[in-house]
Amino acid sequence: MDRRAFLSLAGAALIGAPRREPSAAAPPRRIGDDICLSPSAPPIFVASTGPGGLSYHGTHILAYGALMDIAPAFMASRGKRLAVAGGGCDDGIAGVMRRVSDFGGMCCPVEGSRADGLPHLVVARDMKAVIAHGANPVAGLSFAQLKAIARGTLLDWRDLGGAARPIAQVVRRHCAEYAEPVRTTLLPGGAAWSANALFVDTDEQIIDLVSRFPAGLGIVSWVFARPLVAAGKLRLLALDGLRPDRDPARYPLTGALSIVFGAWDPVRMTPFFDFLYGPQGRSIVARGLIPVSAGEAGYRGAATFGRG
Repeated sequence: MDRRAFLSLAGAALIGAPRREPSAAAPPRRIGDDICLSPSAPPIFVASTGPGGLSYHGTHILAYGALMDIAPAFMASRGKRLAVAGGGCDDGIAGVMRRVSDFGGMCCPVEGSRADGLPHLVVARDMKAVIAHGANPVAGLSFAQLKAIARGTLLDWRDLGGAARPIAQVVRRHCAEYAEPVRTTLLPGGAAWSANALFVDTDEQIIDLVSRFPAGLGIVSWVFARPLVAAGKLRLLALDGLRPDRDPARYPLTGALSIVFGAWDPVRMTPFFDFLYGPQGRSIVARGLIPVSAGEAGYRGAATFGRG
């Protein structure tokens, strides 16, 4: 669907590119373009970390959802600096392959990506929030209904208990070459998104459009949706009766967040992963993501990858 058709469907009076209206409820950090970039992306420069420090570049979800808060706590606890720069999956891969960052962050599975074969650890799970306009009275939907919306076989809010008006679904073009979790879960077998959907390039555009147009519906990381849900600009829809803010352990639409590295350096890296998988690190991760234990990740300290 083109933008004009979407705006007509949503009942909006404005035609044109999405624009963030000034609001005190806007997220404190700009989300940016968390997209998968090509291997020919420009060189990445991560701030110097000093002796023994580490650097991260990759998915914004992990950067904003945990690592920007873990970095100062890690410094206070271990006296080591972690420099964090957000980006996309391929930014993270390129960074470690070019040896300009120690860690690369991915929100798509490592297997089948350009990082396949690199050492990696799952460090958290992202919850994919289903969002609607803040004034939408619908409280939730089933997983089967969400899949039907994605395919384009469920088209009206009336079928979800809302007003009789078409659902204006906003979908992000994201990591088409990889097994992106939302797409592969809702559209198994390579099925296409609904022809009625509006396709955008960033999570920020999903949030912007859905928060401004009453018929909007989107799926976005809970990390990014949470501030606007708290402000009443977005409504968080329960999925099979479960919500990211209340039922993280049972929430059904999630995706693994992984850190990849070009080579395992146990002397420099184990202090960070010991902290990340420890009580303080896991408590920070749990603010917006689902923490993963060392056992779940297969982390065994210095000997994780057969060295140490």
